[in-house]
Amino acid sequence: MTHRTRSRIITAVAWVAGSAALLAQSGSSVYKPAEEITISGTILHVVSLPGPDGFGVHFDLKTENGMVNVHVSPAAYIGEMNFWFFADEQITLVGVKVFVDGNKSFVVKSITKQDGKTLRLRNESGTPLWTPATEGTDGCGIAHPALPRGTEL
Repeated sequence: MTHRTRSRIITAVAWVAGSAALLAQSGSSVYKPAEEITISGTILHVVSLPGPDGFGVHFDLKTENGMVNVHVSPAAYIGEMNFWFFADEQITLVGVKVFVDGNKSFVVKSITKQDGKTLRLRNESGTPLWTPATEGTDGCGIAHPALPRGTEL
């Protein structure tokens, strides 16, 4: 087996594993309503990463108990709901603590800003309210390469 073939196999396996983890995160199988909690804090970083439902929005939330890795929803859904996030914003989240790719994370059901504006992301059973993307890299209908993520440092 050549080095190039080995590299392609490793890349394919990593892509499939990452996609499966992100797909599981977006489904209700990870979300257990009985384990819902409410947390509050300040957004430190907002990033979007490619996933099975388009580009998924994530952020780091600074709480009184430490940092929390937050999985929000596809960026397209947030835009459709006319919602947005900024660093240094104070927010309150309802959701569940989960392990995604072996990392502690928080999957969100709803987000409320200080002004009272609320973004609902999941129904009472934990099923996402967005429709999964079916075309293009991010659901826009055009196949294009993923945008570079500039906050990975």
